[in-house]
Amino acid sequence: MATEHTAVRQLRGGTFGPPFNSRIYIPLPIAREGEGHRREKKEMGGKQLVSELKPGEKVDSYFSVNYKKPVQDYKYGAMFEFRVADKSGQVTVKYWGGQDKEAVGRVHDSFDREDVVRVTGEVGEYKGQLDVSVSEKNGGTVSKLLEGMYDIRELIRAYENIDEMQAQLAKLVDGVQEPNLRKLLETFFRDKEFLRAFSEAPASIQLHSAAVGGLLHHTLNVAEICLRVTDLHPELDRDLVLAGALLHDIGKVQSFKVTSNINQTEAGNLLSHVTLGDQELVRRIVSLDSFPDVLTLKLRHILLAHHGKKEWGSPVEPMFPEALAVHEADDIDAKLDNMIRKREEAVTEDDWIWDPKHARLIYLK
Repeated sequence: MATEHTAVRQLRGGTFGPPFNSRIYIPLPIAREGEGHRREKKEMGGKQLVSELKPGEKVDSYFSVNYKKPVQDYKYGAMFEFRVADKSGQVTVKYWGGQDKEAVGRVHDSFDREDVVRVTGEVGEYKGQLDVSVSEKNGGTVSKLLEGMYDIRELIRAYENIDEMQAQLAKLVDGVQEPNLRKLLETFFRDKEFLRAFSEAPASIQLHSAAVGGLLHHTLNVAEICLRVTDLHPELDRDLVLAGALLHDIGKVQSFKVTSNINQTEAGNLLSHVTLGDQELVRRIVSLDSFPDVLTLKLRHILLAHHGKKEWGSPVEPMFPEALAVHEADDIDAKLDNMIRKREEAVTEDDWIWDPKHARLIYLK
């Protein structure tokens, strides 16, 4: 059973019901913020977002700790670095200490992964990437914050219309006519424990739909895109395409965890959500009576091929039109969500920003 983070427990307020035991990792509920990806503007005295940081500026804000590295020596003493995040992105912090290595070690040991820390320092740039320098020279400090000293909604985004999206999901499941596929979908989405976990999971750490409820949001988008494709191409097996769309990312329920940030589980890192989804699909199919063998193979292929290429994480590539439809729908929704969010959250007076994910400029006007 996963342990609920104190910040999450503080704000959960019974929004999605009590925690429970399950064989899969259950992302835990947090207070929800308004839906939509807007440009975040820092108010006087408010939190600085990672996306707002610029080289040469001072930093005085709080972030969630993703990981930290051990203390090591450098020319003028001892240092360590750690990665922090909030709802807008991630950045590396470098703590430059003096000759007292034990003092640096005490700072290093004063916080851990998934803690929330206040960082003061200065934004720099190294090899084209922003980082935050904390040192005695720039008056920098790092201190762990206790529960109640920060707003979890500034650290993790969340969709507020979970109930509406669940109703839309139920309607899509009800629209599947093929009896075997319909029964299989019901074993997933009429399972209250799985539905809650699925509805609270993110779709990614930071690339697309990186929010509580993001997996549900992304899945519905993929399903709706697929339905429009089947309208244009009635030769496709509509029920197979829809079932594949609704199930393509089920492995992400086990792949991500939500505490003070979104991160990968050990299973997600070691096996990938593609493999975990295939395992969960097979487990549910085995529990049904006389599920057709060919239909099993087609569904498994759709899940295993939904990333499109082996170099993108798919063990196989799409080999029939329904699998290709799910892959392309998944790909376009993920890319559009990422680019739209980049445009909306850009904090610049320029008309363009460079995006390494898309390896191109994004026009902001």
